Amino acid sequence: MVIDAVGELVLQRAFQAHDIGFGAAEKTNLFVPHTAMLGIFERTARHVGARDFGLRVGERMPYPSYGPWAQYCGSAPTLGEAINRMCDAVHFQQAGAVVTLEREGGHAVLRHYAHTLNVPHRQHSDHLLFPLLHFARLYLGTEWRPAWFELNYPRDADAGEIESRLPAPVRFGTRAIGIAMPATALTAPRIAPDRAVTFAEIKSEDPVQFFNEPLRSIAALAMLRLMEGKTDIDGTAQLAGISARTLQRSLSDEGLSYRALLDHIRTRRAKQLLDQPGLTVTQVALALGYSEHANFTRAFTRWTGQSPLHSGCKTPRRGHGGPDTR
Repeated sequence: MVIDAVGELVLQRAFQAHDIGFGAAEKTNLFVPHTAMLGIFERTARHVGARDFGLRVGERMPYPSYGPWAQYCGSAPTLGEAINRMCDAVHFQQAGAVVTLEREGGHAVLRHYAHTLNVPHRQHSDHLLFPLLHFARLYLGTEWRPAWFELNYPRDADAGEIESRLPAPVRFGTRAIGIAMPATALTAPRIAPDRAVTFAEIKSEDPVQFFNEPLRSIAALAMLRLMEGKTDIDGTAQLAGISARTLQRSLSDEGLSYRALLDHIRTRRAKQLLDQPGLTVTQVALALGYSEHANFTRAFTRWTGQSPLHSGCKTPRRGHGGPDTR
């Protein structure tokens, strides 16, 4: 939808302005810095010139578009359990964010607290409203309407464009992005049961699961830059909003160097990719930022003591999916 509205070139430039490769836009399980996402939304909205741009993006984002994390939450048997999963596992979707379920009178309010609010964020906040609504309607039906929505910025002169598109009143200037429902709605069962996604599955998809904050975010940023073949510590520190010296200190506290961190990320991600049927060694190498599969093969052998061809990677037959790398 974003590409339809602004064109691929505009969106590419928005990503590049924040030193993020455009390929990240298509990967639902890849960590993108929150400040960068705020900037990308604001930049593209200004280009379109539409106050309701973020809201329209969110309207066309059903819950599966958020990847395995959303499917894990949405496969819970009741809405209350689904929200509990969301609260417990939000760190797989966005580092630093907090999701809560808070009582207000006879209502339960699902609230998303973003960790970065010192830059313009109206468009990104708006885009979350419809996904929250879509999620609740998995349990409450497609015609269900909330008691109210909440947005974490003051009401502006053009806010009527947002209010007119939503099926319930909006409370502006709150600390969170939220959606209110009767407390009794929490016992509602899933209307159309989906394939159950387990916590173990989303954890296995997370290439930086073994790190705690702030190292987890740093590792995720380093992996994001690896997709573009970038391995310098200065660029990762800039994305993280800290100095290279501070980043090095954080790594040193955990007994790591930056190179060791990159090797850890590459090793884990390589093993995940090699387990996927149909991927060639060349494709895995490119996904990890290597320009040639021979360089990746040597590195992988150094990391693990065996070549990638002996680690589960099935090379497609000639003429069926890519070059033969044997």
